Amino acid sequence: MAIKQKIETFITDWANANNGFVKDFSGVISVSGKDDIIYEKVQGLRNKAEGLPNQINTAFATASGTKLFTAVAICQLIDQGKLTLESKIRDILPHDLNTIDADTRVFHLLTHSSGIRDYLDFDDKESETRFYDAHPVNKWTSNEFYLPLFNQRPSVFPLGSKADYSNSNFILLGLIIETVSGESYHTYIKQNIIEPLNMVHTGFYTTNNLPANTAIGYAWDKKLEEFVGNYFRLPIIGAGDGGAYTTAADMRLFWDGLFQGKLLSKNILDQFLTPRTRFDDIDGHFGLGVFVIERNGETIYWHDGGDYGVNFHTAYFPSTGIVMTVLSNFGIQLLKFNDNLMSLLVSKND
Repeated sequence: MAIKQKIETFITDWANANNGFVKDFSGVISVSGKDDIIYEKVQGLRNKAEGLPNQINTAFATASGTKLFTAVAICQLIDQGKLTLESKIRDILPHDLNTIDADTRVFHLLTHSSGIRDYLDFDDKESETRFYDAHPVNKWTSNEFYLPLFNQRPSVFPLGSKADYSNSNFILLGLIIETVSGESYHTYIKQNIIEPLNMVHTGFYTTNNLPANTAIGYAWDKKLEEFVGNYFRLPIIGAGDGGAYTTAADMRLFWDGLFQGKLLSKNILDQFLTPRTRFDDIDGHFGLGVFVIERNGETIYWHDGGDYGVNFHTAYFPSTGIVMTVLSNFGIQLLKFNDNLMSLLVSKND
């Protein structure tokens, strides 16, 4: 069975078994080969009030998918000899790091093995509500803003003893990019990743001033019993841990550029891709900012992101050159769907 037909069958079977997927999915599913588009699906609205449909080149928020850009930027600075994986962050940053372990190194941040508590670690919904009330999202305009949200909290495990996903690690990496490069985080990513790869629909946009053909994110409101804009639940502009906008075609450009040596030297790319740590609740390993899994004897590199009204997943299959990207602006659960689609793309059976 041809791969396109396999994908179409999978999508149909999934839709039949998950009616909510058909009803609520809003976004783009894209699978492309080295030289052609294998499968594309576009559904839903980028602007619900205006009834504007999503298009194949609509830009969507990526949430934590942005960590790919941050990690590559750090590896570029290592490539340039301005950093090493063993550089201590206290020797780099001029900021007060308070309770953060004095021996924390760049490696620990990239691999989520620092033990630094996630600034989004809430005890319950009530504490989450108080957190956003105390920190209005229109104030979240820089990596430095986030630092007081976690730099006085105790570590969740001893430095280097295990790995656990924490957004705080990538806020610190964003600050390191700014300190070492002398540029703002947004400017560095634009000039050293986005522009060199001609990713013309990718950028850090403010939620109250989105460009044309950019999807508004929608999350379910229990009181209103409908999907509403996520403006008041996301930072007004992205930072080192998340928030960039992109398209499926631009993610194709990103993966191609990465593996064609346009962003990193071969030596640093190999280090970036090498499995380093493992999370208890996530299949596979983590490299220097990218997930690495083996399925049916094939290696897959991937990252994802999720937030209010945001679902993002992108994966690269080096044996075939396939890029899979799923972008959605409605807050529905897609983790299992994305995982199964990745498995299908390395399936050996017809």
